[in-house]
Amino acid sequence: MHRATPLIALCATALLSLSLSGTSFGAGRAEPNPAPVTVPEIRNWEGLSGRWHLTDDSRIVLAPKDARRLGPTARMLATELAQQEAIRPQVVTGVPRTGDIALVLGRPAGVDAAEGYRLGLDRTATVEAVDTQGVLYGTRTLLQALRTSAAPHTVARGTATDWPTQPSRGQMLDVGRKHFPVPYLKQQIRQMAWYKLNTFHLHLTDWNGYRIESEKHPEIVAEQHYTKAELRDLDAYAARYGVTIVPEIDLPGHAVAIGDARPDLAFTCESLARPNSQWEGSDRGHWTLDYTKPATRAFARDLISEVAGIFRGPYLHIGTDEIPLGDAQKNCPELVAYQKEKGYPYTGDVLVEFINDLDAAVRSHGKTTQVWQWWDYQQTTSIDPDRRIVVNEWLSPPEGRASDGYQVIGVQDGPLYVSPGFGATPGKYGFFDIRKTYKDYAFTAQPGILGYRVARWSDRTQTLPIGWVDYFGRRPVAVVADRTWAKPAGSDVRPFLDRYDQVGDAPQVATADPADLESQIGANPGLLSQDGWSASATSAETAQEQAGAERAVDNDPYTHWHSSYDATLPQQLSVDLGGERRIAGIRYMPRQDGGINGMVKEFEVLVSQNGKNWRAVAEGAFPADRTEFVAPFEATSARHVALRVLSEHGPQNTYASVAELDAVRAR
Repeated sequence: MHRATPLIALCATALLSLSLSGTSFGAGRAEPNPAPVTVPEIRNWEGLSGRWHLTDDSRIVLAPKDARRLGPTARMLATELAQQEAIRPQVVTGVPRTGDIALVLGRPAGVDAAEGYRLGLDRTATVEAVDTQGVLYGTRTLLQALRTSAAPHTVARGTATDWPTQPSRGQMLDVGRKHFPVPYLKQQIRQMAWYKLNTFHLHLTDWNGYRIESEKHPEIVAEQHYTKAELRDLDAYAARYGVTIVPEIDLPGHAVAIGDARPDLAFTCESLARPNSQWEGSDRGHWTLDYTKPATRAFARDLISEVAGIFRGPYLHIGTDEIPLGDAQKNCPELVAYQKEKGYPYTGDVLVEFINDLDAAVRSHGKTTQVWQWWDYQQTTSIDPDRRIVVNEWLSPPEGRASDGYQVIGVQDGPLYVSPGFGATPGKYGFFDIRKTYKDYAFTAQPGILGYRVARWSDRTQTLPIGWVDYFGRRPVAVVADRTWAKPAGSDVRPFLDRYDQVGDAPQVATADPADLESQIGANPGLLSQDGWSASATSAETAQEQAGAERAVDNDPYTHWHSSYDATLPQQLSVDLGGERRIAGIRYMPRQDGGINGMVKEFEVLVSQNGKNWRAVAEGAFPADRTEFVAPFEATSARHVALRVLSEHGPQNTYASVAELDAVRAR
């Protein structure tokens, strides 16, 4: 029996030992194969019968004309196949043969988009696309299809023709309020490519930290920051995975740390320096840099020049959100004096002038400016920002701004916001309700809308573990990936979550310390589908709440099984997997409603062939934490798996509850 060590997020137990299955459906009247299980879901699939096999003799084959452009993707794929499938194909040029993987730059039928691709699975596995980005995405589909296949090292034969609905798809991560280490940022890049997301917006500065090395203004740089060398390396790393980094310097608000170091650049009027609003840090002073001063604007242009020289992408974000409004501006003598000097009818015009001034600086470096929607929120202006600026629309849906002639990114507060420092339970501000966003949010495709991002904010998370913060962004990022690729609105999130669990995370890369909990973020090698499962328990509360055992295997994180209120520990939740399966661990998700009663502490994991005769395969204790944990054990065959709850973190040590119980797939 193995003592389990619960790990943050989904902890991989090891490289799985895989064996080759050589069977196919054969000839005759076989039904066409269903589409492979992937995230995002494949747009078009034409199924054949039989299976394509990855073997020790499989190669990754490039045409000589494509070798230079596709070589990096081919070598990356070879490494990932070695990690995931324990088979490392040789990368060669020439003509593919049976069992090979061919990567081709061409113009596949039915695919015009640069990010689209055609994956043909028959004698060979052929990925063809117009551009390298499409080929990369085709390899993500192949990797996911291999991982989720019922038979090891095989994929159902057929043809996928696939392309995205939205041009820009991604996430914003607030590394200004909370410093995230570079290995975590690289893991996020791999995960984004895994989901075919192409944009990583880094909010690099905020009230408590300017996190970019600055040679011109070193006095403003936070102790925890990224060097220029680290950021250049991160930018190059992202490019290999087809991800564009959008760096953000948030000016002139959110500037407490800058103003503390350079008070000569900050407003002295109390209404703009210390608005003491709901914004974290706004009670500290120096919230707003004095954007009427030539010195402040020259300082901002210095920062723009430095950051523009680090990142190779086409965009630079200058923030410009959450400047105090209305009376706060009218009560600032410096701002009002500048407004009158310039002859502007409104104080808000000065912010627009500042935006256009910095936009010219950004464009002088060959880049396009991005800003947050704010300049016209609850205030009137007589001038507008240049329409070449890309607006991140967060206070409203993006359709209106796009119709007004701007290029827009949808990042709407509410349906697209993750802010677990504010809200970590359904219904709270900052909680991304995957049920509602997946089913109801439009993700409108229209001229002017460049795409959508999930915004992951770090307010009030400075002392919280990265794994905890990561947990609340995991499913939202995947939801945005699925919906912005091709999935229309109107679908129940539960089948998607079943796909999400099966697909798991991008193949891991080596870490300096594999025992480090943070290094295990994004280490899910794939779970079994819950389709066909049933559950039972030694007791269940069905009178005062609907908490039957079946709620632990319904692909809904927001329902849970709870033992009967009048029962005592130990309690056991048993799951029938619907057939004998090879498993290598269980994943336990605690109740997600904020309650602590029943949150599992000490436990045993049991397996059985018949649901009567059980044997223990793992034991341990889960932390008092709402994130998900894996209890790994040696790969074994079983039809039934059970979690036996011995103690809880709740004060009475009486109850047991589970939001979701899953099984880790083994080969």
